[in-house]
Amino acid sequence: MTDAARSELDSSGSPSAAIAVRLRARLKALRVDGPLLGRAWCHAWTETVDEALAELWALSPRPGDVTLVAVGGYGRREMAPASDVDLLVVHDDLDPDALDEVARAILHPLWDAGMKLGNAVRSQSQLVSDALAELDTATAVLDGRVVAGLPERFTTEQAELVRRLHTKPKRFLESLSAADDERRAKAGDAAEQLEPDLKNGAGGLRDLQSLRWAAAALTGRSAIEALEPAGFVGTSDRDRFREAEDELLALRVALHIHTGTPGDVLRMEHQQAVAVLIDEVDGATDLDTAAHRALTRHFLAARTIEHAHDRAWRRVRAELARGRFSRRRPSVELSHGLEIVDGTVRLPEDASATAPDLPERLVRALLAGDHVLDRHTAGRLRAVAGQLVVPHPFPSGLRDALRQLLWSGRAILRVTAELDDVDWLVALLPEWAPLRGRPQRNPFHLYALDRHAVHAVAELGRLVQEEVWAKEALADVPDREALALAVLLHDAGKAHGEPHSETGIPVLRSVAARWGLSEDSADWAAGLVRQHLLLPDVATRRDVTDPAEAHAVAEVVADRATLAALWLLSAADGIATGPSAWTTWKASLVATLVTKVDAVLDERDPADLEDGPDATTQDAIEMGPSLGVEEELVREHLLQLPERYASAVSPRAVVRHAGMASPTPGPVEVRTRVTPGEVSADGVRYDELDVIAVDTPGLFANVAGVVALHGGSILEAHAHTRADGTAVDTFTVVLPEHATGSWWVSVEGDLVEAVSGRLAVRARVGRKQAADRRRVAKLEPVETTVSVYEDAAGDTTLVEVHTLDRVGVLYRIAAALAELQLDLVVAKVGTLGHEVVDVFAVRDPAGQTLDADHRAELELAIKSSLEE
Repeated sequence: MTDAARSELDSSGSPSAAIAVRLRARLKALRVDGPLLGRAWCHAWTETVDEALAELWALSPRPGDVTLVAVGGYGRREMAPASDVDLLVVHDDLDPDALDEVARAILHPLWDAGMKLGNAVRSQSQLVSDALAELDTATAVLDGRVVAGLPERFTTEQAELVRRLHTKPKRFLESLSAADDERRAKAGDAAEQLEPDLKNGAGGLRDLQSLRWAAAALTGRSAIEALEPAGFVGTSDRDRFREAEDELLALRVALHIHTGTPGDVLRMEHQQAVAVLIDEVDGATDLDTAAHRALTRHFLAARTIEHAHDRAWRRVRAELARGRFSRRRPSVELSHGLEIVDGTVRLPEDASATAPDLPERLVRALLAGDHVLDRHTAGRLRAVAGQLVVPHPFPSGLRDALRQLLWSGRAILRVTAELDDVDWLVALLPEWAPLRGRPQRNPFHLYALDRHAVHAVAELGRLVQEEVWAKEALADVPDREALALAVLLHDAGKAHGEPHSETGIPVLRSVAARWGLSEDSADWAAGLVRQHLLLPDVATRRDVTDPAEAHAVAEVVADRATLAALWLLSAADGIATGPSAWTTWKASLVATLVTKVDAVLDERDPADLEDGPDATTQDAIEMGPSLGVEEELVREHLLQLPERYASAVSPRAVVRHAGMASPTPGPVEVRTRVTPGEVSADGVRYDELDVIAVDTPGLFANVAGVVALHGGSILEAHAHTRADGTAVDTFTVVLPEHATGSWWVSVEGDLVEAVSGRLAVRARVGRKQAADRRRVAKLEPVETTVSVYEDAAGDTTLVEVHTLDRVGVLYRIAAALAELQLDLVVAKVGTLGHEVVDVFAVRDPAGQTLDADHRAELELAIKSSLEE
C-alpha cells in the first residue's frame, strides 16, 4: 500500500470510504479543470467511475456470483456531471441476502460520494425474457457494458437479445417508435425551441440513441453506422452525427456544471453561463453574444439529428407496414421526374443533381404528398449545394412552385426543413443565411428566427383555409404573393439590428428582386414589413374605443388592402410567436381596431357602428327595464359620464353600472360585481370586475394590489368618473391557474377592506414581492424605462412603462399615479415573456394633459416606486 493510500485509509476509516472520497475529489477536479466539455469530459468521468467500481468490486464479497453492468448513459460513456450512475446487477439466482451484501459493498460507497444511482437486479436466466417484454429493459441491455465480474454472463445474453430482436423486430420497433413519438410530443422540438430539451426533445440525444437501438433489430448490430449499408441513413451522415452529438453533449455537461443539478432543459436563465463554459469569450461584446452563438450551433446540430431520425424512421415504418421479410419490393412512383419510394423523394441515379430545373421539380415533388428526401438523395443534394446556380430573377416555373409552397399551410414546415437540411434553402435565398438557427432569447418567442418566419407563413396559409375572418380579409388583398413574402420576411431585420421593421426592408427588397416581384409589389410588401407591429401595438397599448386612434391608424394604413394584409400578418406573426403573444383577448382587440379603422377608410363614423357609443346608449336604455333598472335611471347615469364611456363598455355593462351606482355610494363604500367570461380558445377565462365607489386617486392601486395579492392579473382597465364624483371602473381580469369558485369572494372581500383603510395593501404586496425575489433573480435583467407622450387625440397623456415582470408591478405603478393625484382613463397591461409593457392614459387633477415638469415628476415617481 502506498503512503498516499495509507494516509487516505487512515483519514476515512475504510477502503470503500476512501474510494468515495477520491470520487468526490475527482468529480470536483473535472468540474473545475477537466478535459474539453462534451464527449471527452463524459469519457473521463466514466473512466473514473469505472475505476472506482473495479476497486469496490475487488473489495466486495463473493464477486464471482454477480456481474456488474453499466447501462444507460453510463453504459454509453455519456455521463454528465449530475447524471445518474445506472447499474444492472446480473446474478446467477443468488439469494436476496447475498445480493444485499454485494449492494452494500458496491453501491453504498457511491451514495456516500453523493452520486445518484439507478440500479436494477436481474437474474441471468430471466434477462432476455424480461428485455423482450419491457422496452426499458431491452434498451438498457443493448447499451450494457460489463464493468466487473464475468463478462460472458452478460454478453452472451446481450447477444441473444440482439439475435431475437433481429429475428422478430416488429414488436420492438413498434414499441420504440411509439415511445419516440410520446417523448418528442412531451419534450417539444429541440431544434427550434428557445429552451430546448437537450436529451428528450426532437433532435436531442435520445433520437440518436433511438437509432442505435433500432439498428440492433434491423441489422443485428447496435450502432448507427450499421444502418448505412441497409440504407436507413446515409454514409455522409456519420461525421455530421458525431459533430451534432458532440455539440449537444458539450451543452449538457456545461449545464450540469453550471447548475450542479441534473436536468436536460437549457433554460434561458442558464444559457449565457453555459455558453461561456463551452466557448472562448473575450470582452463584453463576446459575452453578450455567447448565448446566441451557442444556441445557433445547438439548433443546427439538433436539426441534423432530427432530420436523420425522421428519414430513417419513415423507412422503418414503411418496411414494417409492408412486412420486413416479405421480399416485396417497395413501389416506385414518379413525380416531376423524381421517384417517390416509401414516402421519400429520390433522385434517380442517372439524373443530374445540378439540373437547372431541379429546384422547381424538387419543391413540387415534396409538396405532392407527405414526403421527405431519401437519405442518399439528401447526401447528393448537399454535396452540390454550393454549385447550385439559380437564375435571378427566378424562372416562372420555380417562382410558381415557391408561390405554391408559401400558401401550402403547415406543409411548408416540412418542405423548408428538408431544403434547409441539404443547404438548398440558402442556395435559393442567400438572404436566408443570417436567419438560420438564430435564437430569439425572449420567453415571448418559442422558435429560432428562421423557424419563426416559416411558422408564420404556415399560420397564414392555415388561417385563410380555416377562419372566416381571414378568408374575408384575404379577399381584400390583391397581391397575395407580396403578402406571403412580407410574412416570411417580417422579422428578417432582427439578424441585422434594430429597429428590425426598418433593417428588414433591404432584405425584403433583395428577395423581392430575386423573386421577380414588380417594383410596386416590392414597395407594398416593404410597407407591410415596416408596419407589421402597428395593429397589435395600437390594440394593446391604446384605447381602441377612441375614434382618434382609429383615424390615426387609418392615416398610416391608407387603404383597405393594406389594412387586411396587416391584420393577416399580425395574426400569423402572433400565433407563430407563441401562446402568450396571440391570446384570444389580443385577437379581439385587434379585430375591434380593424373594424373601426375600416369604418374610417370607408368614410363612416366609428360611432355609427353596431358597437359604437350611439348604439350602446340606445340599446342600454331599451334593455334597462328588462334587466330590472328603470329607463330614466339608465339615462341619468349616461348623462353624467363622458361619451367615451359608451364607447368602452357594452349595453349590459351600462345597465349594470346604473343599477350599482344607485344610490350614490358612501365615502368608504365600494360596490363590486363580477361577470364571468367564457373560456376562450386558448383556455383562458377573462372575467370582468365592476367597481363602483367614490372616486379617489388610490382606487385603481387598491384594486391592482388586491388582485396581485391573490395571484390574478389585470389585462385592461377603463376608469370613468360621473359628474357626482362616483367612480365607474371596469377591469378585465385573468384568474390564477386552479382558482376555485371562492377566489372572487376573497378578492371582493379584501377590496372592501382596502378601500375602507383596513387592509395594508402596500405592506402585503411588499411581502409577496420579497418572497418572489429568488425566482426573479434568475430572470434576464430588464431595464426599467418610462415614456410619456400625448395620445392621438391630444386629450390624454400616455405613460408607457417597460420593466421586469414581478409581483406587484401594476400596483406600484398605480400607487405612483395616485401619489401625483392623476386621473386614470385607460390602462393596458401586457407581459412579453418576463418583461412588462404597461400603458396608461392619464390626465392631471384639472382634466388636462401633463406639462413637461409634471411628466418628469411622473417618471421619477414610477421608477422610484418600482425600485422599492
